[in-house]
Amino acid sequence: MALQRNPKSGTWKLPEGYKDLGWQLHKGNSKEIANCIELGHHDHRNEKHWREFDNSLYLCRCTDVVKICDECKIVWHIDMSD
Repeated sequence: MALQRNPKSGTWKLPEGYKDLGWQLHKGNSKEIANCIELGHHDHRNEKHWREFDNSLYLCRCTDVVKICDECKIVWHIDMSD
């Protein structure tokens, strides 16, 4: 199966007033993300979730997944590829 280009690749724009935390290995890497979790902004029990934007070059590769917390106004990038 040939790789298909992601039409959203490279279109990610940092929303005004948000802080980009850069590339993170996991959600425990940053004090901002840890604080966000502690505040309950990512809690499956309360049905609160971070948004995601797939900025990867190819579909279904997850090489640049942008996680977004609209309450903390932070974003970070994760490479979830295999």
